Amino acid sequence: MTDQQPTATVYIVDDDPGIRKSLMMLAESESISARAFASAEEFMAQFNPKLPGCVVLDLRMPGMSGLELLQRLRTSQNDVPVILVSAHADVPDAVRGMKLGAVDLLQKPVETGALIEAIQRSLALSATLVRSRAENEANRQRFGRLTSRERQLLDHVVNGLVNKQIAVEMGISIKTVANHRASLMTKTGAANAAELARLYTLYNSQKR
Repeated sequence: MTDQQPTATVYIVDDDPGIRKSLMMLAESESISARAFASAEEFMAQFNPKLPGCVVLDLRMPGMSGLELLQRLRTSQNDVPVILVSAHADVPDAVRGMKLGAVDLLQKPVETGALIEAIQRSLALSATLVRSRAENEANRQRFGRLTSRERQLLDHVVNGLVNKQIAVEMGISIKTVANHRASLMTKTGAANAAELARLYTLYNSQKR
């Protein structure tokens, strides 16, 4: 029995009730799960960053603007894909939105085909990001289980030393090196030294 993945959701954030309704209907017509929020504050109060999805975000709203919300998401290291929409976007707003990692900036009234394409692209990106975060977390757990002796051995293995050389460096028998190495490979799930080095490089990059 496999674990069921959470449904990816499009979060619609717009202070115009008519636009919220029309975008919800559009999402439903494409069998896309969607939720609507009347303000950035309402969205932030209910948003779960661990779930897959994307945000269709009005650029200009009372209270917290769309750009301010996007800035807050990025400041908190949240990489959820965001599609900005606006009836009055100017060049500085567009540039700032893109620098903050917006997937697209669409002009109101939004062309249906362009919005659906942007949503599908954003949901695909979200799925990739969710998988990447899961892999990174699994990698942290793998290396977090290692003993201090296994960590010492790990450094020698990724540096290309063979068991005989490691035994000399660590002052232990070749048989003990082999046993520690087998445990190291089991705990990290690496099939060989090359894969172990790749996983270890990824692990070290996550710590920076």
